[in-house]
Amino acid sequence: MKEFKKENWWSKKTTSAKVAFIISVILFVAALCLFFFMMHVRPFLGNEYADSLYKIEIGTDEVTGEPIIKTFAHGWALVWYVLANSTLKWVITIMVIFVTFILIFVSNFITHLFDNKSKKSRTISSLVRSLVKYGLMLVALAIILIAWGVNVIGVLAGVGVITLIVGLGCQSLIQDVISGLFIVFDDYFGVGDTVIIDGFRGTVVEVGLKTTKLQDFGGNIKSITNSSISTVVNMSRMRSVASVKLSVSYNEDVERVEAIILKEIEEIKEKVPNITEGPWYKGIDAITASSIDFLVLCYVDESNRFQVTRDLNREFYLAFKKNNVQIPYTQVTVNEQDDKNRAKASPEEVAMAVREQKILRGTLEKEQKKKASKTTRVIKKIKQSYEQAQKDMD
Repeated sequence: MKEFKKENWWSKKTTSAKVAFIISVILFVAALCLFFFMMHVRPFLGNEYADSLYKIEIGTDEVTGEPIIKTFAHGWALVWYVLANSTLKWVITIMVIFVTFILIFVSNFITHLFDNKSKKSRTISSLVRSLVKYGLMLVALAIILIAWGVNVIGVLAGVGVITLIVGLGCQSLIQDVISGLFIVFDDYFGVGDTVIIDGFRGTVVEVGLKTTKLQDFGGNIKSITNSSISTVVNMSRMRSVASVKLSVSYNEDVERVEAIILKEIEEIKEKVPNITEGPWYKGIDAITASSIDFLVLCYVDESNRFQVTRDLNREFYLAFKKNNVQIPYTQVTVNEQDDKNRAKASPEEVAMAVREQKILRGTLEKEQKKKASKTTRVIKKIKQSYEQAQKDMD
């Protein structure tokens, strides 16, 4: 028996993943070495540079008003001093981070409670979760900076200038965000909808501020920037139509085939539960070089359309096989006749097929009205004759 080697975590990685992992390890080791070097620069760069690096202002002289500078022997002593004298700041930082994660969890929990009613609610809740998460992170960062003595207002002023400069070069990002908001609030599509966006067909799995993600039936996920979406076909808002063409040989009797389709169609409906309405026989769809094509269609959900089509093809093939209906294949016949005695339609089958054709063409109701009017005229004539006979007797 052939033995298979168990794959380890490294062999399962792709080439790009391996390269990324190696680069991250190298960067981590380099950062770690740099950190330890900064903790012990005195033997390498001398006392003068180390004194300028390992010093901190610990207060102000009450007499002279000059700052009191404390110099440490190495970086570890400086780090320990900062940690030991910043207990309150660290407590505030840890508490703010903890509370922020709790609030993000609570907001996600609350939005998930309301995102199961409709596709639009799931889309809006996804957008709200994204906004709340980033908003809470920004607020938490501001509180932590204030706790450590950073002038947040000055930072925000500087950030505002930088944002203005960056915004001029990031117009596409702004367009993506605005387009994402319009997509959500104008309800073009939502999470769970099956759509066709610029030729790509898939199910919407995420609607973000910048991109929309679609997943096709092969599991592939495509990210599309919101501003680049030019055409959208939403196939989930209305019922979809699943249709099949049933090709039959010219040797078969058309009315017999129609009768078989009408007989089998109700049983096939029970065998294909994903059909929401129908199926219906719609007549001869095409007369090709080698076959007569009969059309059957039904209403289904878009997510089940292809599977229902496959199911209908299977069930009608089995029905034709059971009733000995010849299914054609591409062939060339030269001066050859079919000498076999093909089954002919019975009178009941002929009547059924003729009635169905009248229904499809809208002539059955007219004939019934015409027949009813003719019967009325006959009855009226009999009544008149009877009344005239009574008068003659008088």
